[in-house]
This record gives sequence, structure tokens and C-alpha cells, in this order.
Amino acid sequence: MDAYAYPSKIVKAREGGWLIRFRDFPEGHSQAEGGEDVVEAAEGLLQACIEARLLDGLEVPIPGEPRAGEILVGVPIETATKAALFRAVASSGSSRLAIAKTLGVDEKELRRMLDPRHASKLPRVARVLKSLGKELRLSVVDRPAAPGNQAAEAPARYRVKRAPSSRKRSRRGQ
Repeated sequence: MDAYAYPSKIVKAREGGWLIRFRDFPEGHSQAEGGEDVVEAAEGLLQACIEARLLDGLEVPIPGEPRAGEILVGVPIETATKAALFRAVASSGSSRLAIAKTLGVDEKELRRMLDPRHASKLPRVARVLKSLGKELRLSVVDRPAAPGNQAAEAPARYRVKRAPSSRKRSRRGQ
């Protein structure tokens, strides 16, 4: 099973903010400012790394196991499906032209499905993956918390807020 969530090391920078690195992508590193959403910045960095590899025709590595102090960061589903399709096409042993011919589509359409700059409909990508003996599945996981697991450091959008149990529902239109 290919999963497109990679371990990231996010540490406080001496000068403030955060340093972001992915050991599976040594070419990618970034920095987030103190008030910036560091997990979102890490997701953007990871997406850029994967898309650059796809554009250069380079292999997208299989994620390593997370180590102490790392968090798993994922990419948008569109990027993950294109990376999965790229891997499936490369490992199929068939040319893109042969795969396109089997599917009854123009080779340009398959090339666009592999291009991270081009939007592709998931059912079409799933169909191509199925023809290559793969199955596209979706899983839903908890979003990673900011480093340190300290509520004061975690961006507000990741903190759980509990509603009072006596909260009344609004009855609009009545």
C-alpha cells in the first residue's frame, strides 16, 4: 500500500519561528514564521517536493517510518493520486502509449493525468489505476498537531473546543 504521508521534523528556530525538514526529501526544507500555521507550511513544502519530482520524472520515495520527534504530514489527495499513478505507470513495464491504447484514450490524456499542474478527475485516475492492477482508497486520519503538543503552541484551528452541553440549536425559518 502506498501512503503519501511523510515524517517531518519541525523544530523551533533560534531566530524564532520553525524549521521544517523531510528526510525522505533532502532537497526540501523551509521555515515558518512564529504566527504561521507550521503544519500547513509543512504540507505546502511536501506538496512542492512531490510535484517537482513528478515534473522532473523522478521517483517519489516511499515514506520512511516516523522517528521520535517527527510528525506525519500528508499532501492533498490530488497530489497523492498523481504520485500513485506515476508509480503505477512506471512499475507497469508498459509504455504510456500502450497503457493509453488499452484504456482507449489518447496518450496526451494520460500525460495530463500525470502532470501535477493539470487538474484530473479522481474517477478517471482511479480507472487508470484499476487497469494497472491498483485500487484507489481513501482514509481519514487525525490532522497532526503542531510540535510539542502544547496547546499554547498549537494553532487555534487544531485545538479542540467543546461546546457547552446546554447549547440550543438555532431554528432558522421558524
